[in-house]
Amino acid sequence: MQINTDLLKNKQRIYIGGNHGVKKIYELTQHVLTTIGKPADYYSVDEDNQLSDAPIVLIKGGDDLIDGKALFHQLDIHILLIHRIDEDVPEPYKSFEEYIAQFELLADNLPKAGTFLFFEGDNVATLMGKKEREDVRNIEYTALQTESIEGGYIVIHGSEKIKVASTSKRFPAHAAGSKALLNRIGVSDDQFFEALKTFS
Repeated sequence: MQINTDLLKNKQRIYIGGNHGVKKIYELTQHVLTTIGKPADYYSVDEDNQLSDAPIVLIKGGDDLIDGKALFHQLDIHILLIHRIDEDVPEPYKSFEEYIAQFELLADNLPKAGTFLFFEGDNVATLMGKKEREDVRNIEYTALQTESIEGGYIVIHGSEKIKVASTSKRFPAHAAGSKALLNRIGVSDDQFFEALKTFS
């Protein structure tokens, strides 16, 4: 399988990877961008994709290999987010070490002025994120401040409290990853939290 990289030319390419949190962070980020009307395309590695002339493309990570190398290396990522990688190794990888090595290679090949976002609560992501890379900005994020309620959370933003329906115990961390990513492409905290009010 080859990716038609011509479709991604002239776009800022943002990749959400790892083996936990990818779908949730992708969906929340898509919701915020759509809600605030910021033009962006949405791309999944293992699906047919319809792209526009939007300047940004948000890519939901996949686990495909081609000739022993992760498919995501074809994408020439500008911004990489890794939320969590654990030992639940997906097919077709043979070992945890092989799986991690592919992400390390992806991070090491980020371009100058690239960005690596990582969750402080994951040891593997943090180990990768703390590594110095020439002219690459490493950004660590922590879970949002929340209060648990029945069926969801109260997210605290300054003096405001925003009710969000979610059954995931990892929602505060996923939302923090989405916010950190969105901040990097010019979305303000106020825009993020306003859009969060309509997310479920």
